[in-house]
Amino acid sequence: MYGLLAHLTGALFGARNFAAAVVLGALVGLVVDIALRLRSDRSSVPRRVAAATFGVVAFAVASVYALLSWPWLRLAGWSLLALALGFLIAAGPILIGSTFRRPAPIGGFSAGLARFVALVVLVAVGVATLLTAGFLRLTEDRPVLFVDVTGETGSRLVHWTPPDGTPQEQALTTHHVLFRDPGGALVAEAWVYGDEVAVKGRVLRLSPVLNAAGLPNLFELLFAHNGWTTAERHNFFPHIGVVLPHIGPLSVHRLWRPFQERLLAYWERRGEGGSWAVHSATIESTYFPLVDPDGNPVTHSYRLVLTPGGLTSS
Repeated sequence: MYGLLAHLTGALFGARNFAAAVVLGALVGLVVDIALRLRSDRSSVPRRVAAATFGVVAFAVASVYALLSWPWLRLAGWSLLALALGFLIAAGPILIGSTFRRPAPIGGFSAGLARFVALVVLVAVGVATLLTAGFLRLTEDRPVLFVDVTGETGSRLVHWTPPDGTPQEQALTTHHVLFRDPGGALVAEAWVYGDEVAVKGRVLRLSPVLNAAGLPNLFELLFAHNGWTTAERHNFFPHIGVVLPHIGPLSVHRLWRPFQERLLAYWERRGEGGSWAVHSATIESTYFPLVDPDGNPVTHSYRLVLTPGGLTSS
């Protein structure tokens, strides 16, 4: 049972964009189906009210799902066909019947139950596709971020207090750093003081059962931060962090983020020691130099690579 479910889960996440397109198309199809049946059916008032209520619920679900999936859903090629497929499965029969002017009754209890079950299944699959939004798949070596140290410098007056030290005020040299996604689009930039810069992230390591199903571990970029080359400089000089937005087609809508975090945290707590356990870990990349050994600004583009072991650079 677990093996079959694991393989089905792996197949789902392996084609998340395709599955999301089918879900969205089917939800819209359910709404169209109910609307056309209400227009032509002359059933009893309670039955029509029940059908109308279902239509409103399906419309609300479709709207929320479209809002949450839109940042990463790519409707092109096969996914566009998947959207049409889902729509035709849900609304095809009523559209064909309307073309030939055939009556389209709302149906009785069994028809209503079938629609309800279909909506529940679509919601379950939709939630599954949203769970991994905001995370990158940790399966093979591939670039996930470019860190461009431009060589441009500036100056910034910084106030800080070292641990167990006295308050400091000093003009520190800042370095212009650009963060670009794999497609080359600028996602963040900052003027960073320090000797080097690194990127921190979080890994969700799934259980061996889920890994065997082909479901990879997940990784998200959190923020970049500066660094200092010696312990003395690290303990004396201030630190700064740069928040990185969720990058690429796996980004998540801000409204879904809190719910996603609660679900994953719940899964992690409940799965302690179990075959479906999820374990999170925070890791960071190697440091990228901002200055050379002589203290001169560096001009270089670093490629941040995601590997099964974590983050590295090239």
